[in-house]
Amino acid sequence: MAGRRGERRSGAVPRRRWLVGASALPAALMLGGCGPSGLPGLPGLPGLPGLPGLRPRSAPGYCLGPDEEVPEEATQTVPDGVIVDPRPPDEKYRFVSDTLALSPDGTMLAASETWDHVQLGLAEAQGVVLWDTASGQVLRRIVPPRTGLLAWHPDGDRLAIGSGRIVSIVDLEGTLQVNLLGHELPRHNTASIRALAFSPDGRTLVSSGSDGAVRLWALEVDACAPGSVLHPGERTTGALSWSPDGSVLAIGGTNSSSEGDGPNPVELWDPGTGRRSEVLGEPAGIVFAQGFAADGSLVVVTDEPAAMTVRSPDGSLSDAPVTASTWFADLAVGPGARVALLGDDELLLWDRGSGEESRLEVDHGVGGMCWSADEQELFCLSETEGVMAWDGSRWRVFDLP
Repeated sequence: MAGRRGERRSGAVPRRRWLVGASALPAALMLGGCGPSGLPGLPGLPGLPGLPGLRPRSAPGYCLGPDEEVPEEATQTVPDGVIVDPRPPDEKYRFVSDTLALSPDGTMLAASETWDHVQLGLAEAQGVVLWDTASGQVLRRIVPPRTGLLAWHPDGDRLAIGSGRIVSIVDLEGTLQVNLLGHELPRHNTASIRALAFSPDGRTLVSSGSDGAVRLWALEVDACAPGSVLHPGERTTGALSWSPDGSVLAIGGTNSSSEGDGPNPVELWDPGTGRRSEVLGEPAGIVFAQGFAADGSLVVVTDEPAAMTVRSPDGSLSDAPVTASTWFADLAVGPGARVALLGDDELLLWDRGSGEESRLEVDHGVGGMCWSADEQELFCLSETEGVMAWDGSRWRVFDLP
């Protein structure tokens, strides 16, 4: 068996049907009242958002306002006939380890809680915890309509939360602003949002799902409209990253691989046209993770062969150090020159500028990682211990809610 990367775990949206096709998107954003209080549903459209089998995968999505009910069908995450063997609840599990997200100004961290404490009667609801990065203290615990993968808007005033087939936009008090529906129920897999990423200017959110689709959403302060639906190759929707100028969207990365699987190269897409511009033949191998650096370089992690490769903006490739791991939990590309790669129980820290590297042993179910704004600390999220920060000499443990 080749490596296996941890599946992203999933944790109320507008019913006004801001139902706008990609071709109508620019006009939609110019409509007066196009927002939570304004765009009426378009009549005569068959079916409900999210109903499996009634819409092609490339059909436009739906933006639903905070007062609009999410259709029950859209909340279905397990296809009929698929048997899921859930993990028994355990008090020690507190956080979904791949949900760690750093605010754009570097002052706050956010992470989603697991269902375990709710199932055991130790908490009334599953929430999202916000920490102060300087002190490690809990700023607040919010209870949004859903929890799951997190992405901060570049303005820092709201979060995108992906769970099942739905993406919710909430403010920092957990108040729903809009729900985004469009990802379909897979035929043989549990539905999940696998990656979320805002464009650098904050005007576009991209989401990938286990249905194999990558969806773009146009978001203004008081407006929302679905954009292009991208269909990359199989096993490529595990990671999304934007180039620093927002002109390129990299799609690539798988949650798991098995013996005999072929390569799943990174694909570069033009978010403006919704067209694929390039499929990267190199680096070769099974791509597990990728991410853009601030200088426009793309860091790609592959397994079989196990390698970390840096692709410069001019297309040239250079090798990077790699762990001896057989699977990779996360890749964190910092805002400057630092890179962190977590695999098995080993954490690799590498400075692209100086070439300096170090390796640490980690456990406690660490999954998500991100660098501080000055790259002096690496924040990690453990599913049992919560947030921990490594400053090069010691671990700093954040408070628990």
